[in-house]
Amino acid sequence: MREVARRAFVGGTWLVGVAVLIQVLLAGLGVFTYPGFFFWHASVNGSVVFFLPLLLVLVGWLGGVPARILGLAGAVTGLTIVQSLLLIPYHMNMQGPLRVISGLHALNAIFIFWVALQLVARTRGWSVRADADR
Repeated sequence: MREVARRAFVGGTWLVGVAVLIQVLLAGLGVFTYPGFFFWHASVNGSVVFFLPLLLVLVGWLGGVPARILGLAGAVTGLTIVQSLLLIPYHMNMQGPLRVISGLHALNAIFIFWVALQLVARTRGWSVRADADR
């Protein structure tokens, strides 16, 4: 069971990375082609980027993944919550300096992407070391 959970965690980190890339793509498509892509960006794939890392934390815990790597998976979910909160001034049609807070949405997206890359890289390194120890 533990070995299956480890393998699922490793594969799942790649899925998180792909989901984050798709999220950025959908945002760009919504801005530059057709606004209907924002539905997929905000509702569908946004849910995947939120829930998949949560599932990975559980699977990783079952697989004995180190806590620091599990923390990175949890951080993706936490940053996704922050991502939604940053849009509150925009959705409330606030003006002035408070509206600037929503501009941090793009900066936080870059941070989510970086954390997802760290998650994949550190999981890969841990997996290679764990396989070598066996």
